[in-house]
Amino acid sequence: MQGHKKSKKPRIKSILFFALVLLLAYLPVCTFWFFLKNDAFNGYFPSRFFISESLDAGRTPWWNPYINFGLPQYGDMNSGFWNPITWLIASTVGYNAFSFTIELLFYLFTAGTGMYFLCRYYKLSSTVSFIAGTAFMCCGYMVGHLQHFNWISGAAFLPWCLWAFNQLQKRSSLKNIILTANLFYLLVSSAHPGIIIGSIYFFTAFIIYSYFRYRNGSTTSTAIRRYARHNIIFIVLFLVISAGMITGYLDILPHITRGEKVAAAAMTHPVSLQSSISALLPLSIVKNDSFFNTDLSMRNIYMGLTMLLFLFTAITGYKNNDQRFFLYSGLFFFILSLGGIFNSISYNIFPLMAYVRLNGEFAIFALLGFILTAAISLDRYIRSKPSFTGSLQKVYFVFQLLLIAGVAIGLVMTIFNQSGFIFKLSNSLSKPGLSEKLKSLVDSISFYDALWLQGLVQLYFLHKIKRALSNGHRYLLLKICMAELILATLLNIPFTGVGKASVIDVQMVLRKAPERLPRPDMEPVGTHSQLTGEEAGLVGSWSFYNKQIGTAAYAFYPVELKNTKKVFRDSVSIFSHKPCLFTLKDSTTSDINIMAFTGNIISISLDAKNADSIIYQQNSYPGWICLANGSAFKAYKEGDLFLSAPINPGRNYISFIFKPGMVSTARRISLIVMGLSLVVLVALYFKRPYL
Repeated sequence: MQGHKKSKKPRIKSILFFALVLLLAYLPVCTFWFFLKNDAFNGYFPSRFFISESLDAGRTPWWNPYINFGLPQYGDMNSGFWNPITWLIASTVGYNAFSFTIELLFYLFTAGTGMYFLCRYYKLSSTVSFIAGTAFMCCGYMVGHLQHFNWISGAAFLPWCLWAFNQLQKRSSLKNIILTANLFYLLVSSAHPGIIIGSIYFFTAFIIYSYFRYRNGSTTSTAIRRYARHNIIFIVLFLVISAGMITGYLDILPHITRGEKVAAAAMTHPVSLQSSISALLPLSIVKNDSFFNTDLSMRNIYMGLTMLLFLFTAITGYKNNDQRFFLYSGLFFFILSLGGIFNSISYNIFPLMAYVRLNGEFAIFALLGFILTAAISLDRYIRSKPSFTGSLQKVYFVFQLLLIAGVAIGLVMTIFNQSGFIFKLSNSLSKPGLSEKLKSLVDSISFYDALWLQGLVQLYFLHKIKRALSNGHRYLLLKICMAELILATLLNIPFTGVGKASVIDVQMVLRKAPERLPRPDMEPVGTHSQLTGEEAGLVGSWSFYNKQIGTAAYAFYPVELKNTKKVFRDSVSIFSHKPCLFTLKDSTTSDINIMAFTGNIISISLDAKNADSIIYQQNSYPGWICLANGSAFKAYKEGDLFLSAPINPGRNYISFIFKPGMVSTARRISLIVMGLSLVVLVALYFKRPYL
């Protein structure tokens, strides 16, 4: 693996292959028959919808006034505000239930193709690269976190960044520097904070490893100068492109509840050691919560039987330098993803780990390393004269015994307990409608059902894999691996990724939302319209969509300002009986006239009999200024819950304006540099496409 091919143009067949895998493996999502459940539409969609509506109204969405009395949209790491793909969708087709779902599918497709081209860079055969790409696209992390949007989007760009960074080390051209910087920006601008922190560790280690790998016998000082030159340029360009995002995140960190270190005891949802059973039996983790002792989304580390076979073969056999790095880094991140004593050690030893609440997300780096390690071993096996002997045969035998044991335990316990889907089949089939039947059937599957069902399926595929490997039938092996991973994905999606409603059902609820950014009404906050319980289960709090300022009850959202804790007392807003604008001394609001509203600005006029103050129910946050009767001053005051301004007797004209200051300037710099770099990249591509 010491020599490398030149990067080639994407081939149509590889694109079509992964499009087919995506369609089949994620069929319930691709067909829009079922919607992405829970966090997808409750925590990730509302902000994208607001960005889309703001752009449609011709406004920059700096401030979102609708989430728990407002927050700076640019500081919301769940919103995709800094992600170019978010802006592309929001400014063209706009965000709705369908475009949101398609975006998620795009990230899954990106993950598979990225792993494919990364494997091709390491000179692995197309067959092995297809298998590895499918394994990454359909791995347990992707299936388990289907509802966690920026976990998937962040994971999607990891193999592409590794591919680009390898290209940069091989040839330090301007084209590769620009390409690498922009791909890394796509990674960090779309990823959950834990993935960003994990990437810092992973790529720092890879930079050190690459230095020794590419020094080619040069003296230490010469190698360091040559290696540092292009990497420093890449890092500087990446940081300049990321200037807006970095400034935005630094701006909000002192003001959010999650901006400080997490207590070690507060870290939750690791990949428990019991979850290792999912490496062989992925369906088994969907039941028996008390046994796995972690959230359902954190339990699945499946990557396919073939990848698992050759991972253990690599562990016990020969490994080249690349495999050693990927294996050891994979083990490192797997340990980081575990709870218990491992959590305490990582918390106290490794910088930034205290800011990661859910250390189970590090599993994606483990799977990335393990799949690459296995892929290299599989490629070596295929290129040599196939011989299903030695450590490979021993690993196969152990897997076979484990699966047989799983089937036996599952069947015995199912019959003994007289429970499981077979005993409840008639009840499930009696339910009205196909979706209700399927839901009842899925709910009736027990832990022991999952053991024997998945065990039988895995024994069949394991036997087929052995035959294909023994006979050197690489294309048959590809088909078997493809079928196995697709089936494993389909079996898990109903539990981890989709709800029983369709995407059109969600969209029908969203259509009730007013268009663009209408002027808010002057009704008390507590009287704003609400959804039925069933509708709220699809899209979350209606306060995110009704285009009215304020909510009587606290609406859960991942990003929470510290100020919000004070606004909601016992989960009810302190001025829920007041409209979004009211005078402090006089409860009369009929004289308050809203002249203009854009989210970032609200302009009003009112007549006052006496000197008073007007309250605007938006979280007090730096960047808010007030223009009142020709005078300008800061509307933000430390300790105040909401924005306020003094009013004089007589006619008053007042505007509350949110200006992000340095964030806006840094964003402008980022856009200019990114735009220029992409123009240069395109010009270089057409001039010398293969360099």
